[in-house]
Amino acid sequence: MWHWKGVRSNPVGQADDQYIHDNTDPKANKNWGRSGDAKTGGGYSNNVKDGQPAFVQTDLTNDAVVVLDAEKMPLDANWQQTNRIPGIVTAPFTGSRGDLTAKGVWNDGIWTLEIRRAMVTVGDESSTQDVQFIDLSKAYDFGVSIFDNSQINHVYHDGVLQMRFK
Repeated sequence: MWHWKGVRSNPVGQADDQYIHDNTDPKANKNWGRSGDAKTGGGYSNNVKDGQPAFVQTDLTNDAVVVLDAEKMPLDANWQQTNRIPGIVTAPFTGSRGDLTAKGVWNDGIWTLEIRRAMVTVGDESSTQDVQFIDLSKAYDFGVSIFDNSQINHVYHDGVLQMRFK
């Protein structure tokens, strides 16, 4: 399951590499059948410490929607009320969860999203967490859902789409 997020993953040029499994025990898996691929670092988190923002960007004048982990600095007396403080701190995933390069661009009222991944992935549990595109004559089933500024109500389509290699 490739999970692109316009705020959390787009600024670092990635989509979140996840997978679906049959574990529906909420004690063992809070996401009920959905988990992220193995990661060795990176990711995103809320920009909060002790109930207040924890970090700002090194450049307090930018229009960033996230604090990039590599450019963060503690919130201190240099902050002014006119500075923007993003609610998310993000860094590129490393490990299998970082397999997906992705970039979304908003232009003339339309999103264009391009996602790229190796045909065959390697790493911890990649054979069970990723579809391996080994047979290029085979059709691979997939689906797409769009979350338009909502947590659970999203656009979907009936049926299954198929990806075929030319």
